[in-house]
Amino acid sequence: MNKKILWIAVVFLSALNAPALDLGLVAGSVNQPSSFFYGISAGSGTIVPMLKLEFEGCRVSETGWKTLTAAVKLRPKFGIFAPYAVLGAGAEFARLNFRFSDYEFYTFIGGGFHIFFTSMFSLRADVRWLNLPEADKTRICGGFFIHL
Repeated sequence: MNKKILWIAVVFLSALNAPALDLGLVAGSVNQPSSFFYGISAGSGTIVPMLKLEFEGCRVSETGWKTLTAAVKLRPKFGIFAPYAVLGAGAEFARLNFRFSDYEFYTFIGGGFHIFFTSMFSLRADVRWLNLPEADKTRICGGFFIHL
C-alpha cells in the first residue's frame, strides 16, 4: 500500500513540472582542435525550485564525432534574465554502440544565461569546461529555446 502511495505521489509531483520543459537548438565551438558543433538540447524542471535537468546531443562537423551529455542546472530567473550554473557528464563517440571502450567519457562544469523575449522564447549563451582523459577543452555555444 505504501509503495502505491509513493508512486502516485511521484507521478503527481512530476506532472506538476510538466510545463517546465525546455527544447532548443544549440551551436558553437570547441577548442583543441577548434571545431564547430551543432545539436539539440532538452531540459525539464524538478521538484526542487530553480533546479533543472538537461540532456544534449550534438555532432562535431569537422570530425563527425557525436556527443551525448546529461547535466544538472541551477537556474534562477530575474525578469527576462536567467543566469545558471551547470554540472554534468558526457561521452564522445564516432558511432553509437555498446562497446563502451570506443567512447570517451568526460565531466564538465560551466555557466551561462538565458535572455527571455517572451515567457516561451529565449536565447542562451554559455561556456563549459570539459575534462576529458587526454586533454581539457573549452566549449562556447549559443542557442534558441522554446519553454513549454
